[in-house]
Formats: sequence, C-alpha cells, structure tokens
Amino acid sequence: MVKIEKPIDNAKDVFEECISNFTDDTFRRKLESISDFIEEESINYNEKATHHSLHEIEQSDNVNGIVSVEDMKKVYNQKLVQKGQPGRVYYEKIRMSAKNNICPLCNQRTVTTLDHVLPKTLYPTFSVTPFNLIPACADCNKIKDTYLPTVEEDEVLHPYYDDISSEQYLYANFIEEIPVSINFYIKSSNPQTILEKRLQKHFELFELNKLYTANAAEELSNIQYRLNKLYDIGGEISVKEYLQEEFESRYENNKNSWQTAMYKTLSESNWFCNGGFKLE
Repeated sequence: MVKIEKPIDNAKDVFEECISNFTDDTFRRKLESISDFIEEESINYNEKATHHSLHEIEQSDNVNGIVSVEDMKKVYNQKLVQKGQPGRVYYEKIRMSAKNNICPLCNQRTVTTLDHVLPKTLYPTFSVTPFNLIPACADCNKIKDTYLPTVEEDEVLHPYYDDISSEQYLYANFIEEIPVSINFYIKSSNPQTILEKRLQKHFELFELNKLYTANAAEELSNIQYRLNKLYDIGGEISVKEYLQEEFESRYENNKNSWQTAMYKTLSESNWFCNGGFKLE
C-alpha cells in the first residue's frame, strides 16, 4: 500500500518500440495499424484511473477488432519481458521504480515481476501500456490476476494513482495475554469513506493481516532481549519510552507500515509495557 511514481513513457512509443524488430512484415504492419488506437485508449485509461473508475473499461478479446489477445501476449512476452529485446528497457524501468525493490501492493515482499492492473487476457489493449504495469512480488501478482472489481469501492489501490501517505489508515490491536499476538485492521469512519472501503478490499484481497501478523511476531521476538533489559533498568517507563521512539521513527518514514501500527499500539499499552511483552 505504497505510492510510487507513475511511468512517464508514452504508451504509443513503448508499443512501437516493442514491435519494431518483428521480422514478419505482415504481422508487424498489422500491429502498427493499432498504434494510434493504443495511444487513444491509454489516455482513457489515465482518466479512468485518476477517478478510480478502471472497472468501467470494457473487456475485450481483441484490440480494435484487428489484433488478438495472443498477438498482444506475444508482444509482451517476446518484446517487453525478454532480455535483449527493444522493450526490455521499459520493463526494467518499471520494475526498478519500486522503493527499495519492495512490492508496493503488500509493502513487504521483494519485487520479482510486473503485474498488469487490467489483465492482458481481458484487456489486451493495455498489455504494454506503462501505467498498467506495476512492479510486484509473485504472491501479489498471482492474487491480483483473479480479481476484477465492478464498482469503485471494490477497486484496490493503484500504486501510481493512490497516495495514502499523509494519514494513518493501518492500525493494530492485541488481547492482553502472553504471548502477545498482533492483529491489524483498516481505519473505519462512520460512515466509511470510499477510500477506506477500497483500502479494506485491498487489505483483505492481499491477505495483509496474515502477512503482517507473522512479521509482527518475529519483530516481537527480535526485541524481546532489549525490552527485558530496559524493564530491568527502568521498568515500565523505560519500555514505554523505547516503544514510543520506535513508533515515532516509523511514523515519520511510513504512516501505514505494519511497524508503525504495531509500535503505536504497544507503546500505548500500560499492560504490555509493564511485563506483557514477555514471550511466556
């Protein structure tokens, strides 16, 4: 759930570069005939994505009635993805746009591939459109391939068009029992906003509570020694000060990281700071 910079490369330019070295002249000319259509549709895509309305774009099994899904898969797989081909430079630029090489969808796992926001099998027009391609981990990419929203509130976050960095939406809680198990949730107003609904859908679809809970358990184990040492020296106050500092540092870096949410809820718990941090 992290925003990254939207690619600036023109969709038509990328497409034409990808198809430039097809040796089959008839096939290349067929592809060239849809170049302007791809540019027009990329403008429409950008407008829809800006207003969270990608679900309004109709599915198709061809591009402008001329080029098939299989043809566009060939362009993507052979000319954008394959090393040494003319489109590979764009593939690398997009893949490397992720901050610290971390998947922007889960903000946890390493980027290994590109994900089509609108799947190329159902929306072949956008097979090599830069802002329909986002760097992603294999797990998120696999999950995303099966999801097709039909209304705005069900659209998951688009890393190029959605920015939640100015406000905290991810929070955590736990039950006061040893060992502590952290759970995560999305802020919910009354009534719930469209953004909160989309965040909730994103959170559930990518199973982020499961991922973050496992990470939090490891983090608690890692800081156990330090918490015990601080408690022996200064008791509850020393533990609380440490956790508060950790929260503030992470909040400044990313208000919606699982670490921010975890340290916030732990620092606010007198029970946890007064010995509830013990593993057994």
